[in-house]
Formats: sequence, structure tokens, C-alpha cells
Amino acid sequence: MINIRICTLVIAITLFISGCSSNQKKYLKKLPDIPSNWSSVYAGNENSNGWVSEFKDETLYGLIKEALENNKDLGIAYENIKIARARAGASLAPLLPAINIGAAKSQISTTIQNPNGEVERIYNYRDSLTTQLNWEIDIWGRLSTRSRASYLNAKSVYNDYEAAKLSIVGLTAQAWYLFCESKLQTDLAERNLQTRLSTLKRVESRYQKGIAQSRDLRLARSEVESRKAELLNRKKALSEASRNLEIIIGRYPSSSISADILPGLPPKPILGSPEDVLKNRPDIISSEIQLEQAGLEVTAARLAFLPSLNITAQWSTSERDWSDAFDPDRLAGNIIASLTQSIFQGGTRIAQSKITESQMKIILNQYSKTLLNAAREIEDALFAENILQDREESLLNAFKEAKAAEELTIDQYNRGVSTIFELLDAQSRRLSAESLLINSSLLRITNRIKLHLAISSPLFEEI
Repeated sequence: MINIRICTLVIAITLFISGCSSNQKKYLKKLPDIPSNWSSVYAGNENSNGWVSEFKDETLYGLIKEALENNKDLGIAYENIKIARARAGASLAPLLPAINIGAAKSQISTTIQNPNGEVERIYNYRDSLTTQLNWEIDIWGRLSTRSRASYLNAKSVYNDYEAAKLSIVGLTAQAWYLFCESKLQTDLAERNLQTRLSTLKRVESRYQKGIAQSRDLRLARSEVESRKAELLNRKKALSEASRNLEIIIGRYPSSSISADILPGLPPKPILGSPEDVLKNRPDIISSEIQLEQAGLEVTAARLAFLPSLNITAQWSTSERDWSDAFDPDRLAGNIIASLTQSIFQGGTRIAQSKITESQMKIILNQYSKTLLNAAREIEDALFAENILQDREESLLNAFKEAKAAEELTIDQYNRGVSTIFELLDAQSRRLSAESLLINSSLLRITNRIKLHLAISSPLFEEI
């Protein structure tokens, strides 16, 4: 009869544990399918071997190095790695026996009456030594399962740190080139203010000669004031871009960064299949590890319903002298092995099991969301590569035509053929075209950075 019960218990436990694994597989079937090819048409030129190095920008390289050393968010992420690793190491403790040693000195007083009838107090001192061992035998693997989950959490936190590092590098690069673009726009606004001032002088000269009307003079003055206001706005944007960059790299406030020209784009990186690209992203790796960790947590919660085997041992001695307390022959001890099965805990373990299953479903949905967002980021960057290139070519042609039209209009105005309205309009069109052209370069650089981040290209060239 006992053998039958033991066999029944073993079969039940086997089915119980296998049920945990089948439930995890059932959850994994809900993950979104990854397509075999990208929907956007894209042709890369060469494999990226460190996209930061490919920009050939020494200032950018120095700023990124500074950001990685000083950024506060990255510092927090690094400390989280230390915490997670320490917790993983501590998770091994329940698998080992816990040994406690105690030493005490006690005083016992008694009163006696001597032959003279006087009461006398006698003091006795005893030295005691106690050693206790407690050990839960991990017969079902519950404790080791939780330990593995802790180590997986440490791996997940490390990949979160890698994702944060990529994000900081990307933010630094984008902030640096936004700062450079703001400087170029500010320089353009200053040149255009000088252009408006030159036009105003030309109109004033014509007005004094009686050739231009008062209306022309007032329009020219209005344009000068408008360009002054625009220059102030550009200077404000430049100052904000500078402070934003300084905060990212941890240098604020210093105002010691000098902007540079926008670099040319390096060759397009070659892409693999969606599956090959997505599996290299740190955020997706972290989500996969979290999903595996959640599965272990569900298994551990279910294993908690099974009986636990505990061994308790205790040795103690109480002597009048410390030297006797350490004598092994004087030790008194006992060893107890117990198999304990919880019957009633107010629904605590049932609730914990439901909590871990719901947490796993949450992580599964978060993982699916991370996959979809990652695919969207890559698809958006791929699609934008072609669009932004065509847009920049159109803006370049528009700028050339607007500049030529401005030169012709200036010549015609000097000869009295064109009006002040035509001159100011031609100058405004050239200004707008040049400003958009500068911004288009920034947009292409920013999109290229986003593409490298989305496909997790290596940051620096390997030496």
C-alpha cells in the first residue's frame, strides 16, 4: 500500500512539473510572427564596423566617451547590474545548510544557611556553546529554480544596461548634430540679416533719389526687424541645444562646446533578415530572458505546493569552564529530518501562483510589444532613408533655383525693372530653401543614427 502511494505521488509530481512546461509553451504560441523580409525597399553598401567611427568626427567620439563616463541614467543602470548580480549570488544561499553558532555565559545564584544561621548567597557560572544546522533539501528543484530565475534577472538587467548605453550614444550623437545644425541656422540668420540691411541701404539710396516710394522703405525696414527677431530665435535654439548636449554628457553648465559643420553620410549599412537583426537587439534579448525568468517563477510557485524536506541538527554543551565547553565528548546533540506539507495558509500560495502566472502573461505581452516596436523602428528608418535622400535632392535643386532667382531679381531691381515686393519675395524664398536644405542634412544624419540604433550596429571600430 505504501509503495502504491509513493508511486502515485511521484506520477502526480511528474505531471505537475510537466504541466508548468506545457503552459509556458502555450504562452509562447501567442508571440507575433516575424516576417522573412523587410517591407521597405533598401539596399545597403557595406557591413558596419562601428558606426560612430564611420562618421569620422573626432568631436563626436570624444562627446560619446564623455557621456558614457558621466551620464547619470547610465550610472544608475550600471549600479542596477551590481544589485542584480549580488541578489543572484544570494539566491544560492537557500540551497546550502545554514549553520549558527552561539556562546553564552550564565550566572546562577542560590542562597544557603551556614551553621551560624547566617544566609549566604552562592554564585555558579556556566559556559555554554550551541551549534545549530538547518537545511531544506531541494528535492523538487524549487530552490534551484528560483536561483536560476535570479541569475536570469541579472542577465536581463545587464542587457538593459547595454540598451541604455546604445540609447545614450544615440542621444549624444543626435544632440551634437542638432547643436551643429542650430549653429548653421544661426549663421544663416545672421547672413540674411546682413542681406536685409544691404537691401535697406539700397532702398534708402533709391528713396533719397526719389526713385523708391515710402512704402518700399517701410517694407525694407520691416524685413530687417523680422530678420532680427528670427536671429534671436535662432540664438535661443542654439543655446538650448548646447545645454541639452551638456546635460547628456554630464558637463553642464560649461558652455565650452564649439559647434562644427554637419558631416557627410557614411555608406548605408547592410541588413540581414528581420529575425537576424531583431535577435541582436539588447532590449529584445532582455525581454526574452525576462520571459524565461517568468516561466521559472511560475514553476517555482507551483512547486511550493509540494512537501518540503528539512533537516535540523543541534549540538550544545554547558560547562563551568570554556575549555570543557569545546570538548567534543561533552557535546549533546540531535538530528531531525522532517517532511512538511502545508495544508492551510489562507490561500497565500494559491494567490502567489496566480500572481506569477499573470506576471508571465504581462511579460509575454511586453515582449510582443517590444518585438513590434523594434520592427517598426527599423521599418520607419529604412523607409525614411530613401524618402529623405530624394527630399534633400529636391531641396538642393530648389535652393539653386531660388538663389539664381534672387540674383536675377537683385539685378533687375537695381535696373528698376523689378519691384521691392519681388526682391523681398525672392530673398525670402532663397532663405527658406537654404534653411530647409540645412535641416534636411540633419534629418538624414538623425535617421541614419536611428537606423544604426534600431539594428544594434556596433558602436566603435574593433581594433
